[in-house]
Amino acid sequence: MDVGDYYSKSIESFRRNWNIAVPSVIVSILTGLIFITGFFGIFSVLSLNLSILGNITPSTLPQINPNALWTAGAIFIIMEILVFVIDAIRAAATVGMAKQIIREGSSNLGFAWKSGIKYSPKIIVVSIIRTVLMSVIAIPLILGVYFIFTNVVDVAIPVILIGSVIFIIGAILLSLIFFVFSQSIVVGQKSIIDSIKDSFHVFWDNKLTVFLVALINIIISFAVGILLGFVVVPLSLLAGPVAMQVINQVLGLLITIILVPYFALVMTYMYMDLKKGFADEIEV
Repeated sequence: MDVGDYYSKSIESFRRNWNIAVPSVIVSILTGLIFITGFFGIFSVLSLNLSILGNITPSTLPQINPNALWTAGAIFIIMEILVFVIDAIRAAATVGMAKQIIREGSSNLGFAWKSGIKYSPKIIVVSIIRTVLMSVIAIPLILGVYFIFTNVVDVAIPVILIGSVIFIIGAILLSLIFFVFSQSIVVGQKSIIDSIKDSFHVFWDNKLTVFLVALINIIISFAVGILLGFVVVPLSLLAGPVAMQVINQVLGLLITIILVPYFALVMTYMYMDLKKGFADEIEV
């Protein structure tokens, strides 16, 4: 298959298996509930300190309740952890369904649940490793920002420029290296370390193909975002700012629900094709 086949076959597979979008729908709903509940909790905890936080001065600092800040911070961290975990389950479930659709022509939500529970712990660990590496390559850029805040402008500007280049190049490389790690875990049934190695080798041995798929995914997402803007702006003029936000969120949610499983199919087609006969021997 060539790159075009990954996208055309994914469209046909998606058309025949709309249920692959169900994990994304469930996760989107759960994420919304988590953020609504979490921010309501944070607002409740900080309600007595909001006026102070909005106008902090040295004289008002003693009036801030540190326990409230710690509690709000804990709630926020718990929110992020929950979203991180359910997104990993979504990734494992969606890729699992994609694998079964490609091999058998269809999939079911029972298999999605089984795949989500079985493989999500590994996806969580690899995602953490990727996040740590992203943080490491951002250190020079963060250091440059620190120099600005400490008024060391002469040093800050070159450090920020160099740090920006390092971060951009490093982020692109890491994204490509980890591009199919979920497929390596779910389809290839690799361990945590082996999935990183496998994803790296898929990229390194097929640089042009992986780069093109990554680039096309970005272009599709960007194009859909532009089209979404053409829809939202006229509606906002008629519906008002509050309704505009609701419309924007709903349309954005619908796009996410479609693009996430579609890209999972594309990347799984690519992974199984590049791994060639190996994928056919993997237990479903």
